Formats: sequence, structure tokens, C-alpha cells
Amino acid sequence: MQALLLLLIYIVTTAVVQFAGFLISRLVDMQYPAVSVMTFLVLFIAAFGLAWPIAVYVTEWLIVRSGRKIETSDARAT
Repeated sequence: MQALLLLLIYIVTTAVVQFAGFLISRLVDMQYPAVSVMTFLVLFIAAFGLAWPIAVYVTEWLIVRSGRKIETSDARAT
């Protein structure tokens, strides 16, 4: 259940960061049209990497706030 919550939060976070990247690339396009495509591509790729730690932090915060224990897969436990 926690993994599903993490994935859902990651999808939402990625969409929000992608939208912010789109807005930034539009602003760059108004000033410097020659670099707007490169700006969009860099922000597009960076959004996936940036959204993951944010999603993990938000998910952990929600799980702890709900009073549950965070499930981890510890390789030493097997």
C-alpha cells in the first residue's frame, strides 16, 4: 500500500514539476527563442530526477503523520 501511495505521489509531483518546467521554458522562449527547446528538454529530463526525492519525502511524511510505520525492505532481514 505504501508503494502505491509513493507511485501516486510521484506521478502528481512529476506533473507539477513538468508544468513548472514548461512555464520556465515559455518564459525563456520569449527572451531567447534559440535556447528555448534546449531549456525545455533539460527541464523535462530533470523533472523526473527532481520529483523522486520530493515524492519520497512527502510520502514518508504522510505515513508518519497517519501513525503508521514505514515499511522498508532490509536485505539483512532475510
